[in-house]
Amino acid sequence: MATTLRRKQPLEALVRSRTFLSLAVLLLGLPALAQQTVQVQPTLETQGVLGTGTVVAGAAVWVHPSDPANSLLLVADNQNGLLVYQLDGTRRAQPPDGIVLGVDVQEGVSLGGISQQLVVVANQSLQGLVAYLVDPTTLNLRRAGLATMTAQGFTPNSVALYVSPTTGRVFAFAGSETGALRQFELTATQSDAGTTSTLVRSLNVGGPVVGLAVDDAQGALYVVQQNVGIWRYGAEPDAADARTSVDTVGGGGLVQPLGGVALYAGSGDRGYLLAVNGGADSVRVYDRAPSAHTFRGSFTLVTAGGIDAVENPRHVVVSNRSLGTRFPLGMVAVHDGANVGGAENFKLVPWNALAARFTPNLLVDTGGGNATDGGVPDGGAGGGGEPVVTAPPPPGPPGSVPDDRALGEAGCNCSSVSVSGSVLFVLAGVLLLSRRRRGA
Repeated sequence: MATTLRRKQPLEALVRSRTFLSLAVLLLGLPALAQQTVQVQPTLETQGVLGTGTVVAGAAVWVHPSDPANSLLLVADNQNGLLVYQLDGTRRAQPPDGIVLGVDVQEGVSLGGISQQLVVVANQSLQGLVAYLVDPTTLNLRRAGLATMTAQGFTPNSVALYVSPTTGRVFAFAGSETGALRQFELTATQSDAGTTSTLVRSLNVGGPVVGLAVDDAQGALYVVQQNVGIWRYGAEPDAADARTSVDTVGGGGLVQPLGGVALYAGSGDRGYLLAVNGGADSVRVYDRAPSAHTFRGSFTLVTAGGIDAVENPRHVVVSNRSLGTRFPLGMVAVHDGANVGGAENFKLVPWNALAARFTPNLLVDTGGGNATDGGVPDGGAGGGGEPVVTAPPPPGPPGSVPDDRALGEAGCNCSSVSVSGSVLFVLAGVLLLSRRRRGA
């Protein structure tokens, strides 16, 4: 009896060790399964900016209130001011109001007793924030009648607008090259039905601000600090100055130089935070929920149909709104800092085509959440109850199939995944061997 026991103990120990090894491999592999980098083909590109060299300093989407196909992509050109593009990529005339270093759009702002979409730019020439309105008939921009928002000794290089979900108060955040961050409140005046602004909060990020995004529903402000990472602050004016790290350079997944951030805001807290990872020529995707901000993977835009690949990106724009037949389920636009044969421009992709490249697919949600632009929610109700839908395959000619060459060497939706099928196969074999040993 004793001899039999001595023979079984080593075998049982071996089985246990193999089981523990299998579990360890599986536990290590689960997070890595999300470390995918997918390649996506752009369907359209804009005309180049007017300036030469490194000039694009921000972008935003203005959504047409009645004809989504006539929505606009607004681009900050630090040599020529605010540029206006239609969604077919053509450039319109822009307002001649000086050098612009950032732009944002916010729906639901009351001006003169009327709820409107407010466009705000960071104007270097005036050293402050300047507000505009878009005429939905002519698509021309005009000053909104709001005095330039300024703070002594402060020159903004970025802007993000915020409507408080609890009080309805309207705010404008502005970042700077020095790391200073200012929060202004926009208040309607009783005397002339106009709007004034008041500085309500000052922060010091600690280094150059290169991107801002605000999540209205979550009351969260996202700030990208160059060479450091992405921070999350409270967006209310009385919020503490404490901050939480979303991702970092070095110890995290970011590779400098860093760029802008944008929010894909679906229903509730569903959706994604997108961040330009300039040193990797990619955009990183994190879950929107502030409790985790789980990393879902990255994407790059590759050469397709005469449109060159995105290189040296600095900005990303995203909207979950229907923007006409070209982008019926939303759009993502990525800045190309090395546009072949011309000045910097943006490459555009239908959101559902991007979502379908990820495994599992990213959410396609056109209802209930705020529409988003180049960094912040637009504040509107993205369709007022439109359904959440599953991402269909990327569009293509009738009878065609997706071009797997754009998906990487593996020819699948995930061109690089840290845990391969061979590892999972070996894991399954080890588990099977363990079960057989236990049954012996």
